[in-house]
Amino acid sequence: MNALHFAYNLIGTAGLALAPLVWLHQRRHAEDLERFHQRLGRYPQSLQGRFRGRPRIWLHAVSVGEVGVAGAIVRALAGHLTDDQIVLSTSTRQGLARARAQLQGVTSFYAPIDLIGPSEKALQMVQPDVLALLETEIWPNLVIRAKRRGVRTAILNGRISVRTIRRYTMIRPLMRHALAHIDAFSMISTQDALRIQSLGADPRSIVVNGNAKFDGADPLAQGNRAKQWALSLYGLQANTPVFVAGSTRNAEEPIVLDAFLRIVRDFPRTVLILAPRHTTRVEQIEQWIKAKGLQWQRRTTFDGVNHHRTASVVVLDTIGELSDTYSAADFVFCGGSLVPKGGQNLLEPAIWAKPVMYGPSMDDFSDARQLIERAGGGVTVFNADQMAATACDWLRHPRIAVQAGAAARNAILAHRGAAHNHAHVIMRFLDHSMTLS
Repeated sequence: MNALHFAYNLIGTAGLALAPLVWLHQRRHAEDLERFHQRLGRYPQSLQGRFRGRPRIWLHAVSVGEVGVAGAIVRALAGHLTDDQIVLSTSTRQGLARARAQLQGVTSFYAPIDLIGPSEKALQMVQPDVLALLETEIWPNLVIRAKRRGVRTAILNGRISVRTIRRYTMIRPLMRHALAHIDAFSMISTQDALRIQSLGADPRSIVVNGNAKFDGADPLAQGNRAKQWALSLYGLQANTPVFVAGSTRNAEEPIVLDAFLRIVRDFPRTVLILAPRHTTRVEQIEQWIKAKGLQWQRRTTFDGVNHHRTASVVVLDTIGELSDTYSAADFVFCGGSLVPKGGQNLLEPAIWAKPVMYGPSMDDFSDARQLIERAGGGVTVFNADQMAATACDWLRHPRIAVQAGAAARNAILAHRGAAHNHAHVIMRFLDHSMTLS
């Protein structure tokens, strides 16, 4: 253990002193309490008894976006591995909810915090043959303890953004030590490959295999089920203009609301569905809406049957409904992009054939942004005026908006296939004679 790794564990262990305070805060909610215990490596017997298949693959996906990648890789592995051979961990409530909803045959649980004790408990429970961390998830203790157990380790769909590498560079010796315990780096792009190499990854272990986020499930393949659900739930007519602002972050909602006020001057029937990245911020958002003089409802106050939407602004305070809600949109704003957060997943609305807007901070999705923007399916906006102007232009010229959405969708469909490349890394570990079709 090098000096920085020792300091990393020392700081993390000291942080455990706050665990009782966290427990007091989270004990009131069963979901939060489940996450609290599992992150500390306290897994229930009922979960431990569900790990059966061999060889066993442990995929780790931090949240909703990475769970989509995991789903694509699981589908690429179909025919070679069964569901009970694959387990999936996440770090967030949203991620676990998505995993349980979309990967029902795969055992899902919360990943341990990256300390030796919790990591060892999780490894002892899962006993994986392969540990694959998705995208930017580099956890030193987990990969080092796994490697010492003889587990093959990999980064799949690896992504190191400019924003991320700045943080990792500050702890380069620790990163180099952790990366030395990873057997394969299956990266999205050449830029990602060069960045991971600059942090200390062995260039002989690095390959570029594309972005598996393009291989997410195609919702339109399921027909109009989701759209009919959304129209019914939100009480929308087929010609009701709908603006969905997805995964917004702090300080973005006032900008979206200012844009919405400009939009309704020309298109007064427009409905705004505002979906914050973190539902814990709902009360703050409601204060902003009230200050703008708008009427609003929380999504949980209506069901489309006995209780109906009546307000022009809806705050989506549920987990797991945003993707299907995109189906009803005429256009979408992707949050985390007007503030320096690196953006959110613009592929989710784009695969629904929706034209998308986003701010300039899209470092975490730069390849998807370039692809969709070049196809004519996406627009960068810098403020409320530009957001409103773009939205009104699409509403005045619906044929152009439909063409932009179709261009965004077709750009994604033309770049699918990376999930098979990343899955092949796993199969090489298990059996060098096996290949994916």
